[in-house]
Amino acid sequence: MTENTRSLLLAAVATVTLAVAGCGGADEPATTADGGGGSYPAEDVCAFLEGQIPALKAIGGPVGRHANLAGGLATFFASHGKPENGAVLDAAVTAQCPSVRTEVLTLIDVESFSSF
Repeated sequence: MTENTRSLLLAAVATVTLAVAGCGGADEPATTADGGGGSYPAEDVCAFLEGQIPALKAIGGPVGRHANLAGGLATFFASHGKPENGAVLDAAVTAQCPSVRTEVLTLIDVESFSSF
């Protein structure tokens, strides 16, 4: 891994950590994503994620895709309120749009938004 790639990955991880940081968790699927800045329908998150798929596919590898999605999610959360944590986001999109969730997570090479 080159120094530039490593720096990009660290920046992406830091962005995502800030975007989805919170305390507590959710064990059951949600139809809304509750965030510190508000609550919004999971379908909004799903529509955003689905819209990101073409751009993610155009990026050469999972590190770049991960960084791109992290930036996009940070922008999305800034205007919609952020989920309490990655588990809340994961539960919401699992319930609302499981196929979109699977495709996005496959493209960024992670198993869940909890580990994103």
